[in-house]
This record gives sequence, C-alpha cells and structure tokens, in this order.
Amino acid sequence: MRSVAGCTPALIGCQEGVASEAESAAWGAMGQPAKVLQLFKTLHRTRQQVFKNDKRALEAARVKINEEFKKHKNETSPEKIKEMMKIGSDVELLLRTSVVQGIHTDHDTLQLVPRKDLLTENVPYCDAPTQKQ
Repeated sequence: MRSVAGCTPALIGCQEGVASEAESAAWGAMGQPAKVLQLFKTLHRTRQQVFKNDKRALEAARVKINEEFKKHKNETSPEKIKEMMKIGSDVELLLRTSVVQGIHTDHDTLQLVPRKDLLTENVPYCDAPTQKQ
C-alpha cells in the first residue's frame, strides 16, 4: 500500500489516505484526487464571484459545495467519480454563465446587477448571410 498525501482515494478527504498501487494507477496522470481538489477550488472561486456581496447566498453555496464533497468523499469507483466530476463542472459552468444578482429596490421592483463577464456584444449571428441588392 502506498500513502497518498492529503486525500482519500475518492473525493476531498484531506486527511492522510492510503491507496493501493492499482487504485493509484487508475487515477491517471494528474491523479484523481488532484482533479477533484481542483474542481472543489474552482467551485468555491466561482461561488465567490457569482454571489459577491450576498452573504446569505455565499454561505448557502459554501455549505452545499462542502456537503456534496463530504457526502461522496469515500467513493472509490473511477466511473462514479468521473460522473460526479462532470456534474460539478456543469454546475460551475451554469453558475458562471447563468446567474445574475438582483437587488430589491421596492416591494415590486428588482434591479439586476450583471457581472462584467456576462455582458457581451449583442450582435445577431447569421450562419448564411444574404446579399443586399
């Protein structure tokens, strides 16, 4: 058995884990725990950007991310880990591209506060433009 510094064989255990050589080989070149840790950090960075200045949403997202990773920290199936990492990556993309903050300015009015990275040129796309005559 070989010691794997800081991570359990599956998700973020962040304690001294022990893995067999076969499990270590299955993790791939970068190592499954390193990829999982990278996703964990990316989700938290995205959470901080998306929910900036909203303490309640920041805390709720932090709790949910940590809860999901802790719930699956003992998972050892590479297929299941890959599936969960795909879900995590999809969630990160969804948060980054689809969430816009809003501020209640009145009882029936909401002011949207989009992030700069969400604002893009609103140029219509045409796959086959027609010629003007």
